[in-house]
Amino acid sequence: MERESAGQEKKTQSGFRDKLTTALRVMRVFISGLFISFYCGLELLAIRAPHSSWRIAPPLVSLIIMVLGMLRKDDTKVSVMTGCLLPVGLCGCFGVLYFMRAHEWVPVATGALFAMFFWIHSKATKRPYLLLSVGSLLAGLLSLQFPWPNDQRCLLTAAGVGLTVTLQGAWIILRYLQGHRPTESSEPVASSSKSSDREIMRLVHLAFGSIEHVQICSPEFEQRIRTGYQSEGNQLSNLGFDQIFYFGEAFPLIRLVLLWPALIVFQMWLKRVPMTVYKGTKNLSGNPVFASRDKSAYAHPNSLGVKFHTAFQDGTILLTDNYGDPTDYNPAVVAQCMRNASISELWTAHQKRAQELAAEGKPFDRQISFQAYSDISRIC
Repeated sequence: MERESAGQEKKTQSGFRDKLTTALRVMRVFISGLFISFYCGLELLAIRAPHSSWRIAPPLVSLIIMVLGMLRKDDTKVSVMTGCLLPVGLCGCFGVLYFMRAHEWVPVATGALFAMFFWIHSKATKRPYLLLSVGSLLAGLLSLQFPWPNDQRCLLTAAGVGLTVTLQGAWIILRYLQGHRPTESSEPVASSSKSSDREIMRLVHLAFGSIEHVQICSPEFEQRIRTGYQSEGNQLSNLGFDQIFYFGEAFPLIRLVLLWPALIVFQMWLKRVPMTVYKGTKNLSGNPVFASRDKSAYAHPNSLGVKFHTAFQDGTILLTDNYGDPTDYNPAVVAQCMRNASISELWTAHQKRAQELAAEGKPFDRQISFQAYSDISRIC
């Protein structure tokens, strides 16, 4: 009897915790918007009315939000894209706007930045948050109607954005009460690395736009690439590889106004990756591509390391590199990662695995061309 009573009590506690967790998930957007609007509004009130007794409210609201966040802990992993990369990028852009806050356009830019954040978030999570983007833009524009200093206008914009988020959250709660169950309110499910990888790729496409593959034919740029990868080229030549063409990836220069593409390009510049302007509107980075003399494999040295590709006639692609993650590719890719391995060790392991796959009845696809390599690189 005691065991049954304890089991029922544990089940009741578990059921209450599940219901509380679900409720907090459904109310997450509403609570976040309430916090933003309330906090920024009261900070603005403290500036406009410094003797107001409401100044104690922001720390109190912060404490309430923190407690609710602690109660919400579960087994759900934070999305790499929506949980880490986007907020970090947003904070970085706000840091830039802070140093430019003397300009009159900063409040509008603040609203536009929030709008872009919500638009990317809605694309990444596949949830229709159009109201948030439109409301953020309107908040930035309406703040110009107040003859206040720019820092106060920015606070007003943020408070307006928070109000918009609150309205969106109220709509989500209403839809939930009507029987519409969003995926985020379902039971906790462990996130797989593959879903996180898909989100990262989605963010890459949103941030960089369409990435064009280019066969480089500029003698000056080719010389820069040869100089940058001379050591890797010499090692590959000793292993029986010939350099066949120069491969480039180009994306629109306008994308550099976004924080993440700008940081990536800056990191590439620090690593001395050969780059140039392509067609006057795109940033182009280049690498040499080698092919084995028996036409069974490609070798592609880059700023991260070296990778080998072998294509098979059934569509299978064997990839071996010394810097990646073997879980990052689709099922058609047989990937093996040997972190920090030398080029010769990498090639030996790649040859061994390629022969094993060939012995299983997978003939090599010995088409060696720029288009064939471009198709492979889009997959892995």
